[in-house]
Amino acid sequence: METSSEPRANPYLSGPTAPLFFKTAAPIVLLMLVSGLFTVVDAIFLGVYVGPRALAAVTLVFPLFMALNALATLVSSGMASILARRLGAGDHAGAQSAMQSATALAMLTALGLMAFYLAAGRLLIVWLSGGDAALAAMASTYIALLIFGSPLQFLISIQGDTLRSEGRPGTMALIGVLVTLANVGFNFVFIALWGWGVAGSAIGTLAAQALALVAVVVLRLSGRTPIRLWERTGKPLTEAWRRTLALGLPSSLSLIGISLSTASILVSVKVWFSADYDLMIAAYGIASRLLTFAFLPLMGLNFACQSIVGNNYGAAIYERSNRTLVVGLLTGLCYGLVVQSVFLLAAGPLAALFVDDAETIAASAHIVRIITAAYVVVAPVMVLAGYFQAIGKAVSAGMMSLGRTYFFNIPLIFLLPFMFGGQGIWMAAPSSDLAMLVLVAAVLWFHGRRTGARWGMFHREEAVV
Repeated sequence: METSSEPRANPYLSGPTAPLFFKTAAPIVLLMLVSGLFTVVDAIFLGVYVGPRALAAVTLVFPLFMALNALATLVSSGMASILARRLGAGDHAGAQSAMQSATALAMLTALGLMAFYLAAGRLLIVWLSGGDAALAAMASTYIALLIFGSPLQFLISIQGDTLRSEGRPGTMALIGVLVTLANVGFNFVFIALWGWGVAGSAIGTLAAQALALVAVVVLRLSGRTPIRLWERTGKPLTEAWRRTLALGLPSSLSLIGISLSTASILVSVKVWFSADYDLMIAAYGIASRLLTFAFLPLMGLNFACQSIVGNNYGAAIYERSNRTLVVGLLTGLCYGLVVQSVFLLAAGPLAALFVDDAETIAASAHIVRIITAAYVVVAPVMVLAGYFQAIGKAVSAGMMSLGRTYFFNIPLIFLLPFMFGGQGIWMAAPSSDLAMLVLVAAVLWFHGRRTGARWGMFHREEAVV
């Protein structure tokens, strides 16, 4: 019989919630940990085999790198919300169409990104480098390769979120871990052995993404997944564009916020630490990599929660989506406590992995400890934002995803130094985390008033979908 007429049972709609959450989260978190480890190893390769200026060049274009990730997330995360709920409701054709519509949108977005770089990218890099031609050349080489190879990243993001929504996080994680390890190997060859410098780092990333895409294509063609590589659905390729963009915008703007926050910090450091600018930029570069490593597993927890919630909410099994949220919040709270404790106690030894300069190590540890002073708040807020995205409440998700960065963090990066000196730059992060508690309470209150959801989160069978 046709596979599409007898789809396999949805793994998210039955069984104990807590074990299902951890079973779903474990491979995704593993993938995120390995990806985070790669960012650390890549930085070490650049620092050891090319030099501190190569590491500085990559740090300078981090805002552009995050913008690239934000656009990929804009399409893939918005698609995942639609696809999960359609799968939960048994709408296979609609889920297939959501993936194909997102793929077409992603390719159009990648072309737009390339056009932007050709028009303004190089001028922006020259400005960020402060007129240092050699530094700008290295930075331009690195980011140009990633931008013109961005179709690979867009496709991998879409297929990864599709596998997660299909209930195959283990497959996604296995492919991701193998490819990330391959990325480490490529970078070692291209940077350490062949001496390609920052270009080797970018080419290694693109080569690993190409491997991942080949693996996914083989899996799709095998027929072992509910979603095919491509098939006729009777729907136009543009059918899900508007909803994909609306639902993906909170997560995307969150990453753009990281890009803008980083740019704001670079500007503020130049103003308040002009005498030690090189030292503080190096220290911040190390701190940002440690923070990225800590943040990526939290994204894995959030993705797992979204997948289970989206399927159960789409199937109108609100009791299970509510229980999943509780498990996600408690897990996130525990994770935040662990991260905050580790950075408080071991920031110095961690920073020493990158450099052997005592001043840089001390500055990096100081920055990390201040930035993570209220990290325990970060994870629960992120899980709540992902929950509202999963159930299709884009406005509430947007307020929780974007409020910290746009309402609090960026303004405070510029304002707090006038009260606390240069240390105010780093104090903006924990201050923003605490301010988010008030914003989250307001969002939950309004959502509860409008929908009748208990505590603004937990829906009953009569909830508005």
